[in-house]
Amino acid sequence: MELYERITEKIDAESISMHVPGHKNNTIGHLSNLDWSYDMTEIEGLDDLHDPVEVLSRLNVNIAEKYKGYKAQLMVNGTTNGIISAIYALSRTHHHFIVVRGAHKSVYHALDLAGSTFQEIDRSVVCMTEFHPGEVVIITYPTYNGECFNIEGMIDHIHSYGSLVLTDEAHGAHLDIAESFPSSSMKFASDIAIQSYHKMLPALTMSSVIFVRDETLYERIMKYINYFETSSPSYLLLLSMEQAHEFYLNYTSGEFFGKRKILIEAMESKGIEVKEQDDPAKLLLNYNGMSPFMLHASFTDLHIYPEMVTDEGVLFCLPLFHQGDSYPFSLLIERIQKMEFKGRELEPVDGQVDILKGRICVKSIVPYPPGVPLVHENEVITGSHLKSIKHYLHNHVRIEGIKYNLQYYNNEGDQ
Repeated sequence: MELYERITEKIDAESISMHVPGHKNNTIGHLSNLDWSYDMTEIEGLDDLHDPVEVLSRLNVNIAEKYKGYKAQLMVNGTTNGIISAIYALSRTHHHFIVVRGAHKSVYHALDLAGSTFQEIDRSVVCMTEFHPGEVVIITYPTYNGECFNIEGMIDHIHSYGSLVLTDEAHGAHLDIAESFPSSSMKFASDIAIQSYHKMLPALTMSSVIFVRDETLYERIMKYINYFETSSPSYLLLLSMEQAHEFYLNYTSGEFFGKRKILIEAMESKGIEVKEQDDPAKLLLNYNGMSPFMLHASFTDLHIYPEMVTDEGVLFCLPLFHQGDSYPFSLLIERIQKMEFKGRELEPVDGQVDILKGRICVKSIVPYPPGVPLVHENEVITGSHLKSIKHYLHNHVRIEGIKYNLQYYNNEGDQ
């Protein structure tokens, strides 16, 4: 069983998680309270996720109390499901969307499914843009790297034109968990916000919650959640969200900031440049004289696995350290102290990618992570795009869609 062997190899090597999910290999939070026997279905007494009236309805209400004035719905197909369902529901009455650049690929997939028109704008011009009533503005907040910009000003500006705000808050389920953390867009009345509970909170992967202010809109979105989400929801995921919510409500941040300080000092003592982000649970790392991709390899050689690497740096998603956690913090510091910074051979790039220059992209080309499209479907692949593609391939970055485009145009030449 190859997949089983691959995962057990990681466990046996005492792999250290600086990536999502937030339970960090079941060392943060209280998922150990769960048991495989809890993997049940909609039997009597366990309610129905797609028409909750009892225990799951109460859980939705409890989670909605996180931000006053919202209705919440737990989801087991991730934030992607929430984004697709919300955009599809909105497209029935709102016919134009504004996408602030840096959006996840699921936003574009949803717009494609809905057949909706959209325009992309830079974040820097949002508060200078004249919107129109009935438009929907889609904002990713916080960014993957943990940047938290002036979301309050943006929402106020957009609302002043009678437009709606949909916030992809996948990396923000932990916002407001303590005073030193930034605030959610829901503090400033985003119309819809979708949070991945599994990314930064200790919940199982695919655990997500959608929050909606308007009850009529909530019911419309629920219709499409029922269309797009599995009809066999995992009760383990639902239980993990209940556990994560309790974790959120009772969290104190003293342990987190104490260990965060020790970690930063340990990395800086090795010459690693640490850029603290607006979200204190994200750190962006670089090393003078070495590309971020080489630095990433130096970490993984020691079985320390970051969230991702881009030209900006290596991204660490920190654990939400707490009293009684079992995160291998001492081992992490020990391995960092032993780090040696060495290069890695660049991946040779087959010259055949050059055939894509000037071609129409037949499937979006997406470096993953973070999952932000480099070239959209039906967009012309330029020389600049090709340069970026080669750069990513040289540095071992996975690129979705590149193989499909190459096969398409190679087959075209064979015909």
